[in-house]
Amino acid sequence: MGRHALGLGVLAMLLTACGGTAGSGSGELAASPAVPAPTSSTVPTVTSSAVATPATTPAPRPTGVNIDGCVTEKNGTFFTYKRGGTTTQGVIMGKGSVGVVVSYERRGSVCDWLPLADRMVDAGYRVLLADRNNSAEPEEDTVAMATRLRKAGVAKVFLVGGSVGGQASVLAAGELPFPVAGVISISGVAEPGDAATLKAPFLQVDGDQDDIAPADLVQAVYDAATESADRQLVMLPSREHASALFTGDQAPKVFRAVLTFLDKHRD
Repeated sequence: MGRHALGLGVLAMLLTACGGTAGSGSGELAASPAVPAPTSSTVPTVTSSAVATPATTPAPRPTGVNIDGCVTEKNGTFFTYKRGGTTTQGVIMGKGSVGVVVSYERRGSVCDWLPLADRMVDAGYRVLLADRNNSAEPEEDTVAMATRLRKAGVAKVFLVGGSVGGQASVLAAGELPFPVAGVISISGVAEPGDAATLKAPFLQVDGDQDDIAPADLVQAVYDAATESADRQLVMLPSREHASALFTGDQAPKVFRAVLTFLDKHRD
């Protein structure tokens, strides 16, 4: 066999092994069409318009009476109150004879607590949210708001607070002239001594990695609340603090813990 024939035979074997054929119908080797190397002129250019996503138009900020741009008179009945020379606004949402006063963290706002407030309203509670009055101690605000809610026709009042608002709720429970139905502290920063004389049912919710409300402090407050009619501690695997728990992975558990506690002690 000649060298040329041997070369063709080897080539035919290679093509057959790769799933090809040794030649075309005319018996000649099929030539593969040349594929041009990509150049700047052949590579498609992706422009920003090709991948642009539709622009999201932010919701317009209310122009009428509102609190922090998120609460309007559609949410409930507005009121104003003055303490220490400062006048602020609040809203009472929902209906019913059982109400909740919400106090929140120092850098928080009523907007941060709307997710919880809306759920409490849907569950049949009347909820009071108010702008912080920085001219007064937080517990003074809480006492004033609880008194206002009672005058509005609420028979039973719960105090719910986050961070320093949790501490304010614990302290206000001992200062009010009527017993509260329960106190809920979410990432509260009360001291053990603050809870030592608390007689109302008491729920504490906290993240076990919260640097602002460390788990050991929260546990100490719970341990000190021996006078409470029913104390509960819910520790969640989270580093989120106060209202940030409403938007994190643990939000469903937080909402469930709060609403279950309220329902248990509303009657």
